[in-house]
Amino acid sequence: MDQANFPWRPLGLLLVQKGLVSAVELERALEEQRKTGRLLGQILVRSGYVTSLALTQALAEQHGVELRASEPTETESPTAAQDDLPDFSGQDREWRPLGKILVDKGFLNEDELGQALAEQTEWPDRRLGEILVERGWLSGAALALALADQHGLDLPPVDKLDAGLETVIKPKTFGEPIYRVYEVEYEPAYRAGSVLYENANFLEAADFACEFVARRSPKALEIQKRDGSTSEIVWTYSEDRAQAEAAQRKNLVQTFGFDPMRWNTRNQFDAPTK
Repeated sequence: MDQANFPWRPLGLLLVQKGLVSAVELERALEEQRKTGRLLGQILVRSGYVTSLALTQALAEQHGVELRASEPTETESPTAAQDDLPDFSGQDREWRPLGKILVDKGFLNEDELGQALAEQTEWPDRRLGEILVERGWLSGAALALALADQHGLDLPPVDKLDAGLETVIKPKTFGEPIYRVYEVEYEPAYRAGSVLYENANFLEAADFACEFVARRSPKALEIQKRDGSTSEIVWTYSEDRAQAEAAQRKNLVQTFGFDPMRWNTRNQFDAPTK
């Protein structure tokens, strides 16, 4: 699953609820995300709406870990390191689940990740970061760096982060919503299967959904948000729709020589300065 298919809007709404960005800023960023395929967090940072550190702190909190800045860091400036962010515009960059990044970076081993995921299966209200930090397998700084990598952000090295951040486990509070992943059918009539995964963290439900699509190629998938007695579908995936979009992109590339759905026109026609 590429980054264009990741459920960006629910993530953006979480950031709005946290007060990190406004609803107007989110809509602008989502529009650019649709046009360029760039990661939403990276767009928000490049636009100066939020800093890399503040965004990473919000993402970590979703994983059950609060990262409190004990001293100023170079990433707290809204414009710091923006030019150093990797550029994913126009690329089909596959979404990488947090657990895979943690293992690939050497912050965890496969056995530790497996044990943490098994605990999550038994206790869906437990979040991955919360479990790993509580067990002493992961530092807050390492979690921050993995989240920064996942969202295309730039942070200082782990030793500087360790010195500037205090790590506090933040368990789920009573009354927070639960996110459930279902395999569904739309034809001949709508039918939802059994729950494949559920967690208090939307990001972890999205990670599971993205991995499931990549491994199993389901006909359709949904993420449902349950909040008390109410529920809503916050994301859907359809194999037929994905194939139709892929075919449309292929035709556009053959016609124009590039993909206009992902073309970033900013600065394309600026006259060179002398």
